[in-house]
Amino acid sequence: MNTSLRLEHMALHAGGKPDGRVLIGDLSLSMNPGERWVLLGPNGAGKSTLLVALAGLLPPNAGSILLQGKPLADWPGEALAKQRAWCPQFWLDPFPVSAWETVACALFALHPEQSASAVEATARHWLTEFDVAHLADTDVRMLSGGERQRVALATACAQGAPLLLLDEPSSHLDWSHQALLQARLKVWAAKGGTVLAAVHDLNLAWTLATHALLLDGKGGAAYGLREDVLTAEQLSAAYGVPVSLREDNDARWFRVDLENPV
Repeated sequence: MNTSLRLEHMALHAGGKPDGRVLIGDLSLSMNPGERWVLLGPNGAGKSTLLVALAGLLPPNAGSILLQGKPLADWPGEALAKQRAWCPQFWLDPFPVSAWETVACALFALHPEQSASAVEATARHWLTEFDVAHLADTDVRMLSGGERQRVALATACAQGAPLLLLDEPSSHLDWSHQALLQARLKVWAAKGGTVLAAVHDLNLAWTLATHALLLDGKGGAAYGLREDVLTAEQLSAAYGVPVSLREDNDARWFRVDLENPV
């Protein structure tokens, strides 16, 4: 695993339309192997749209997105699919398919040369990694929200792409499975992968991240090490509510302080 992602003076508008609301005005940063980035910001700030653009599915309105030094637009689809895995916020399951078959569909698309037995073994392995192996043969339409989310995460990781783009990966997950998600993503990055995950829970963001990208919903952004971005001042300004934090050695806890309005 070794994939670097670079944004150079990137601008992004709502829907990718020239006259769309400005989500990001001018953003330049690098995301490197071994880093775990969290993507934060108020509703409508552009988190999902940015992930779609970084997945190569929506061109930026200005500037460049470079993967391993090459513009995303210059990557052939099959080659790009092997470099990044995108886990969207919402899933549609229009027909009956089991959990392991859902994972296998992504694997067959990327590695058609593999045998069916090898693909199934890989699919079941990743379902085990996300504590959903016991539901491997279950129709995904019958799963709870948290179970279906873990199947989605298994699908993304099974692809083996160095860059993981995850849109609200902790949604529907209970505390034990949030902890499991963090453990899996930390191992992923430790092996040279890069993680960018959009999250809403500030406390989860702190424990997961090495770096943070905070969108303010007005075209601006703050980014860098989590210690420099996840501050009470910057979070309060971005979300429009008073955010207070408590520190204990290397840990921070965040809460909305309604007694002291912004």
